[in-house]
Amino acid sequence: MTALVFVDTNLWVYALVASGDRRHGLARQWLATLGQTPVINGQVLREIGRILKDKARIDEEELRYAMIRLYATCRLVPDSQDLFLRASRLRETHAFSYWDSLIVAAALEGSCVTLFTEDMQHGQVIEGVLTILNPFGKE
Repeated sequence: MTALVFVDTNLWVYALVASGDRRHGLARQWLATLGQTPVINGQVLREIGRILKDKARIDEEELRYAMIRLYATCRLVPDSQDLFLRASRLRETHAFSYWDSLIVAAALEGSCVTLFTEDMQHGQVIEGVLTILNPFGKE
């Protein structure tokens, strides 16, 4: 079985929004070569939707299409009481922000071994099983 990976919001946004930022091309290429079904949660979907609508100013039809593609190509970790309790414990033990703790908890609940994000400490290992990596390197 292939090790599961969680992909955080910022990487999806870079890939979906052609902003002229060099990370747009890097993210698109990186996601295309990931070679497996990425794991996400509802928080990632909600954040992507808000950013695409409010900042990228895409219309509703494009937003629906983007969400349909994400649901079709990703594995979704559902919200649950266990996820929220785990996030709370992570905040106590790792001093994560509220939102970051929910992402880390979702990655752990989804049995992921890697969390790809730019927002947390590159190389940090959580609970001995989840490694946080910045796919663009230590920027």
